[in-house]
Amino acid sequence: MGKEAEAAVSSTVVLAVNGKRYEAAGVAPSTSLLEFLRTQTPVTGPKLGCGEDKRAKVIPLLQFHIVASRCGACVVLISKYDPAMNEVTEFSASSCLTLLHSVDRCSVTTSEGIGNTRDGYHPVQQRLSGFHASQCGFCTPGMCMSIFSALVKADKKSDRPAPPAGFSKITSSEAEKAVSGNLCRCTGYRPIVDACKSFTSDVDLEDLGLNCFWKKGDEPAEVSKLPGYNSGAICTFPEFLKSEIKSTLKQEKDVPLQSPTTAGTILRALKSFTGCFIPTGLMKIL
Repeated sequence: MGKEAEAAVSSTVVLAVNGKRYEAAGVAPSTSLLEFLRTQTPVTGPKLGCGEDKRAKVIPLLQFHIVASRCGACVVLISKYDPAMNEVTEFSASSCLTLLHSVDRCSVTTSEGIGNTRDGYHPVQQRLSGFHASQCGFCTPGMCMSIFSALVKADKKSDRPAPPAGFSKITSSEAEKAVSGNLCRCTGYRPIVDACKSFTSDVDLEDLGLNCFWKKGDEPAEVSKLPGYNSGAICTFPEFLKSEIKSTLKQEKDVPLQSPTTAGTILRALKSFTGCFIPTGLMKIL
C-alpha cells in the first residue's frame, strides 16, 4: 500500500446512523457503507443481496463504483447538510455500492431508524404489512427505505398543494416508480405497489388489493382506516451533526492564509496542519 493510500486509511469518517454519532478511524478506502453498517453498528436491516460491491471496480480518486445495484435489498436514506443554505437534501442509495468515505459528515437512515419494535412502526412498514407485501422479509427493509425516500422527496416539493390528511404529495406514477429498483421473489409486486399507492391522494382506495384495513365490498375504503401518515415526523439529519459541520466550517475560515516564500517556510506551513502527509520526494527538495 502506498503512502497516499495509508494517509486515506488513517483519516476518520464521522457520520450519523439513525440519529446516533459514529466515528470510523483507520478504514480502508474501499470499505462500503453496507459493510460498516452491518459490522460496526447494530443495524441489520440493509442486506447484501446481489453482491455488486464484490464485483464492482473502484476508482479510488473519484470514490465511486462503475456498476449499478441490481436488487435494492441494501437501500438506505442518505442525508446531506448544506450549512450555507441551511438545507438538508435526502436521497436513497444502495449502501453496498456507497463508499464509507463518501458519506463523511452525512446522516444515514435505515429501516430501523424509521420504525422498530421499541419505538413503534412507521406507516410505511405498517402498510406494507397490512397489504400483505412481505413474505420472507429479506427485501422488505430496502423496500421500506425506497418508499420512505420517495415520500420525503415528494413532500418537500413546494410547488405542490398540501395533500388531504393522511396522504402524501407523492403521485401514483411516482409511487409505482419508487420501488422500481427493488427486487422481490416472493410476493409479486401488486401488494407492494398497493401499499405505496395508499399514500397518494390521487388513487382510488377501492382499487387497492386485499388488505387488513378493510374488507372489500363489506366496508368502505377510507384513509382513516390506514395507519396515520404525517410528513416530517422522522428527523433525517440530527442537530448535533449540523453543529459539528458549522463548527468545522468556522474553524476552516479562521485559519489564516499563509504565503510562504522559501523552502523552510513552506515546510513549516505544511507541518502546522495536523495529519498533513508530506511526500518523501518533497522532503528531499525542501
